[in-house]
Amino acid sequence: MKLEHALSPMIRNRSILSQNFEADDLELIKQIKQLKLDVINQRIDKKKMSLLRPEVVDSWIRSFNHGLNVFDYNYAPALDKDALHLRCQEKASLLESSEPFIHQLSTMLADSQCIILLSDEVGSMLRVLEGSKKLEDQNKRFKLVTGSIWNEETVGTCAHGISLIHGIPMQICGPEHYCEKYDDIFCSAAPIFDGNQNLAGTLSIVSPSYHQQNAHSLGLVVSMAWAIQKDFQLCFNKELLHVTMDSADKGVLTINKAGIITQANNMAQSFFNNLLEHDLIGMPYQTVFGHLSFIDSVLNDGKAVFDTEFLLERWNQHINITSVQALLDTAGQNMGCVLTFKRNPSARKLAQAHGLPAKYTFDHILGKSRDFTDSISFSRKFSLLDANILVQGESGTGKEMFAHAIHHESRPKGPFVAVNCAAIPSTLIESELFGYEGGSFTGAERQGRPGKIELANGGTLFLDEIGDMPLELQPVLLRVLDEKRVMRLGSRHYLPVDFRLISATNRDLSELVESERFRQDLLYRLQVLQINIPPLRKRGEDIILLARHFVQRVANKQRMAVPELSDELIITLLNYDWPGNVRQLENTMLYAVNVSNGNMIRPEHLPENIQTAIKHLTVSRSKNLSETKSLPMKDIEKIFISEALLQSNNNVSEAALLLKMSRSTLYRKIKEYQLDTK
Repeated sequence: MKLEHALSPMIRNRSILSQNFEADDLELIKQIKQLKLDVINQRIDKKKMSLLRPEVVDSWIRSFNHGLNVFDYNYAPALDKDALHLRCQEKASLLESSEPFIHQLSTMLADSQCIILLSDEVGSMLRVLEGSKKLEDQNKRFKLVTGSIWNEETVGTCAHGISLIHGIPMQICGPEHYCEKYDDIFCSAAPIFDGNQNLAGTLSIVSPSYHQQNAHSLGLVVSMAWAIQKDFQLCFNKELLHVTMDSADKGVLTINKAGIITQANNMAQSFFNNLLEHDLIGMPYQTVFGHLSFIDSVLNDGKAVFDTEFLLERWNQHINITSVQALLDTAGQNMGCVLTFKRNPSARKLAQAHGLPAKYTFDHILGKSRDFTDSISFSRKFSLLDANILVQGESGTGKEMFAHAIHHESRPKGPFVAVNCAAIPSTLIESELFGYEGGSFTGAERQGRPGKIELANGGTLFLDEIGDMPLELQPVLLRVLDEKRVMRLGSRHYLPVDFRLISATNRDLSELVESERFRQDLLYRLQVLQINIPPLRKRGEDIILLARHFVQRVANKQRMAVPELSDELIITLLNYDWPGNVRQLENTMLYAVNVSNGNMIRPEHLPENIQTAIKHLTVSRSKNLSETKSLPMKDIEKIFISEALLQSNNNVSEAALLLKMSRSTLYRKIKEYQLDTK
């Protein structure tokens, strides 16, 4: 439909600058009002009326047939608070897309007496924006509020009501409304469609004064509705792309011009999550595939590549790259490429046979405190026993590192398969653990997929955050542990499995058993052997040992001199409680090295939240010395002597000078604390 057809005949030929009704306008209003009465009373054939648009005349007739009175307000019904809240949730995408444009429109119309309306597809008002207190007061007589349902059936002919029925822009002025109470109202409306061409709602500009509406009002509302629609459809297209990608039976990656992986479907994510330490998206493709000239060629000149078998040397995995094709915009400009691949059947066998190597051994685990060395000692002994192990410890204490080390000692030639039970949605964890046959459910890969238990055959299965495993899956896991066999979803056959189970949790599983959120019989199976890792705040000298280790690692990586730790910093680190444990300490020292920019790290170089916590802790301890959590003075003295020996390269004379103590006293302290000076 041409936009000119949407213009009201009262607007079409009037001057933009005219602010009053002229004689011709008054005569036209009189004619329209009379024609409306003649039409609804069937005194005139609607086909003979050339003055009015047929959409308006048809709307009058329908409004009359709905039982509406021309001379009444015909107040619209309104959604209650709960129904309106639910409707806004359902239309959240439309509201999100429209908000910035409605704000922009409101700014543009700030000096005009206009009301901005956003409705859904049935005329329910989602947004009613009144530009002034005067308009708000005027609007009360119409009871036009957020949640009111304005459409042809409830209030009769109106601009957005016709837009909803015909899906076209429409302008309605004064007497063209069915209800004569709206004779002073002028409105321009335009429809908004979603990405699948469903009518989603309308945008309207309403004015109670004749001079505020003109041809430009209709053009403005059409352009703003179009802008909202484009943003709304873009969100739909993104969702459609994800659905399309995830329904493919191949791995799909998109790579931008800079060589960064920007999107990956479920199959690609699943494949590489078993290999990578980090999220696939956001990584340079070279990190995953190595440098491939044919991908660079597609990124540079757009020439597609098909059917290439490729070896991921880093993991000794074969994949078939089925295509690498340029991703072009509407102007034909190259925006990157789309890479599709299939897993080589031999690659699956390789994953099942060898899996992923364990990254850590017991040599990587640093610590000298007694409780921590006891944990290491128990772990070494337990590594030699083929029994389930439960690793208990707070978040960040290094539970997965212990699991890697135990695996390296007990089954180094087998795969190490890790599953974080808290990170996988409850709807997916069953298929992740037990696998599935092809076609078992919507979105399943055609060839099926082995579960993590099956992939751990011959090696170690590490179930992190075991306390978050859904209760309904716990008896299935218990059966696998008892029978040493697993059945994929959708299958009728069991597969024998032989794996070492290591579980980890930061929760009290006994409490979960008492609250019936964890099965007691499963707990007995998991904690045949148990390792408790102490929190960092109870490891004393290890805090400084680890802090120095992290500082050195950061400095070496950044090719800079290794900064020293000031005495004040050492005291600060020892007095902080470290709720995030080793992981928090590592991040803290990374921050401190980069903030210090010198050869000495001091307390002021620590993150602000830690400095604040230390101040509060100091005040609290000074008020109640009996409850202090500070280390004993002997432990602090031992740490400072160790630091002095480290700085002097175990030269006792130099260390004594640094500590301002006699050599004989230092020798006695070294012997007392059993410090190694070799």
